Amino acid sequence: MRSKVILVLFFTLLLLGACGTDSSQSNLEKNTEPYQTEELNYLYESQLFIVADTPGWTVHQENTSNDKANVMFQNGKLRAIVTVVSNEKSLEEIKKELKASFRNVEEIEETNNYLSFKSKREESIRTEIYLHSGDGQTGILIFMTPLNDYETNQSKIIEFKNNVQYF
Repeated sequence: MRSKVILVLFFTLLLLGACGTDSSQSNLEKNTEPYQTEELNYLYESQLFIVADTPGWTVHQENTSNDKANVMFQNGKLRAIVTVVSNEKSLEEIKKELKASFRNVEEIEETNNYLSFKSKREESIRTEIYLHSGDGQTGILIFMTPLNDYETNQSKIIEFKNNVQYF
């Protein structure tokens, strides 16, 4: 129950923060060439996951412990959250809790490891959730962007998603 309350609180704060504006759009148009060196630079490293350095992205907020992690990243108005939880619950149970934590939304698509919806607000937010089940843990990758910016942010979402590796 405690983890559900924390999860709901975290997502509520995230949803409110995703609506804010960011005037640092000049950093978004950086070169996205593939890595050419053997040594990768990391935007974020922990015992649970790593995120390779991805142009335009910064660590916005971090809340971690030995067995759990919640890290928010930002690229302009686009936000990403990487969360790692134990495998005590099935993917279906996790998706059910995630759906319950977001109120007043319209579901767009759902598959085994993916969920997307948009908020029913004046400034609608598009949310995409990717689930990754591993040994003893489940990685949850959440992207939130203003609905009007979704198409232009899609390449940034794909690039960031490909740069997340769970352990």
